Amino acid sequence: MTNRKSNINVDKIVKHWIETSDDDFKTSLSLFESKSYSWSLFVGHISTEKILKALYVKKFSKHAPFIHNKGMD
Repeated sequence: MTNRKSNINVDKIVKHWIETSDDDFKTSLSLFESKSYSWSLFVGHISTEKILKALYVKKFSKHAPFIHNKGMD
């Protein structure tokens, strides 16, 4: 679905975020199984961020912000 207002393909972008999140989650599980807990947690965090970005794009029909601060405007 292309959003006429923002001119982006929402479905394509959401699919991208979900697919890369799934790959990261699999990596996180492998790291956990190898007892690399800190890295597993880090990659799991990235996986979660990507799912949240997919949700943001789906809800607002625009690209998710490229920032990591609390004061998002």
